[in-house]
Amino acid sequence: MTGHVDDRPGATHGRLVEAMNSGVLATDESGRITAWNPRAQRLLGYTRDEVLGRRMHLLLHRDAAGHVPPERDCRLLRALRTGVPAHGDGERFAHRDGRLVLCSWSAAPIYTGDQAGTGSATGAVAGLVIVFQDAADRVAVERERRDRLAQVRRANSRLALVAEITTVLSSTLNEEDLLRRLVRLVVPALGDWAEVDLLIPDGRVERVTATHREMSAADIAGLEGPLPPVPRTPRGPLAQVLRGGAAIVVGGGADVHSDEPLGAAQYELFQVMKAQSAIIAPLAARGETYGALTLGYSRPGHGYGPDDKLVVEDVARRTGLVLANARLYAEQRNTAEAMQRNLLTPLPQPGALRLEARYVPAAQASWVGGDWYDAFLLPDGATGLVIGDIVGHDLHAAARMAEVRNMLRALAWDTAEPPSGVLARLDRVMAAVSDAELATAVFGRVEGSPAGPWRLRWCNAGHPPPLLITGDGGTHFLDEHGPLLGEPDLTGTRPDGIRLLPPLSTLVLYTDGLVETRGTDLADRLTSLRRHGSHLAQLPLTDLCDKLLERVEPGGEDDVALLALRTPG
Repeated sequence: MTGHVDDRPGATHGRLVEAMNSGVLATDESGRITAWNPRAQRLLGYTRDEVLGRRMHLLLHRDAAGHVPPERDCRLLRALRTGVPAHGDGERFAHRDGRLVLCSWSAAPIYTGDQAGTGSATGAVAGLVIVFQDAADRVAVERERRDRLAQVRRANSRLALVAEITTVLSSTLNEEDLLRRLVRLVVPALGDWAEVDLLIPDGRVERVTATHREMSAADIAGLEGPLPPVPRTPRGPLAQVLRGGAAIVVGGGADVHSDEPLGAAQYELFQVMKAQSAIIAPLAARGETYGALTLGYSRPGHGYGPDDKLVVEDVARRTGLVLANARLYAEQRNTAEAMQRNLLTPLPQPGALRLEARYVPAAQASWVGGDWYDAFLLPDGATGLVIGDIVGHDLHAAARMAEVRNMLRALAWDTAEPPSGVLARLDRVMAAVSDAELATAVFGRVEGSPAGPWRLRWCNAGHPPPLLITGDGGTHFLDEHGPLLGEPDLTGTRPDGIRLLPPLSTLVLYTDGLVETRGTDLADRLTSLRRHGSHLAQLPLTDLCDKLLERVEPGGEDDVALLALRTPG
């Protein structure tokens, strides 16, 4: 009859299989192909007649190398053996023309008790139905997505590393500390080993630091030290970089000119590090090259591509900038310290009295400036002692310090008034002819004859109290004090103090940088000064000053001036 449709379940399933957009094959219980739809032929090239009765595993299944894998490793046959449905992705099927087709697949067992259309699964496994599709495009897209994600993660990791390096390096201006931190940060993130060679201002080259992920610190220490100078006509990569060249990627020691003394030293390093690949980047800033950072891999198969080179160049450039700032800081610090020291006068040695002084600049160069000490002979034979501190921490404070110091010295020489009177006159003079606003100071007169006794007259204008240490270790703070200098209306409130100085006693005048440290209690610091002074009482005066600074441990936040006087025995 025209238009009659075969609606038997088997016929319906057959038409569905024929029409599916996926390859479908079936096998019997031995794994031989019993069904093959048109889509399977289009995917793999075989006709139905070419595959029917052939073993599916031997005909189609292949490993990554194109070989037939052992049957025990075949997941398709495992589903046939176990009767458990399975699926997979990235399985390789052999095309008729010999190429491999990457497929995704699902396998379901056929049972001897299956009744068409019932969905029941009883009896023994009689075969397998496999549905498969070409997954090459999807796998390629997925692989590309994974690669891009990996690249993004790697880029983010590198950016985080560069940010961390910038933060860590910017936290110090000590050149040696800076470079040792650098090599610890880049290994193993950017290589198996790293080292830094610096150009010394006098033309020498020095390997200042090195590290390796597997070598001990003792082995590394032997690699550091002076290197041959940079040749006038550089041929080796290190010499070229130190002469202002760009970063260079080298393949281990093969690219290093070992006939050049500097190149020979670099070649020796590469041999010790077992270098497989390396990159040498300049540490440069503001048109000047300060040295070179060398990074390398000891493991075969690792190297430096264009992206790696950009990262290393960025790290080296940032390090060069911090290095330039460190050298500028050192230069400023040296200038400020030299100016400060030149403003401090040499000490007299009046008869049997002994004087010692110390000056310790602040850790921050811009804070050098306001502290001073002074000692001088007065017309009546007394010895004048001064310790002082101008408000401010800069070169302007140093200039004002010199101004106030000279005014105090002149006033002390010109008048026979007690120390409080001299400081009162200094208040008025500061207000009239100086731009110094506030200052603290102790001015004292040490009076006596060579045979003794000795006596101290002093006045304290808002300064930390002097410490008197007797020969037997007794300690006393001279606590009398009045308001700061720079407040002329309050000059009458500063008392004069008088104290006998026993034989072999030591008077210590100091500025607040010795005892004031951020985050500590001032009373505790003064107690510490007193305790250490007692323990050091019998040392020679030079040793006492040195040990006192060493044990009290100034915080470095401010400069420190210290003046010590010892009476004869």
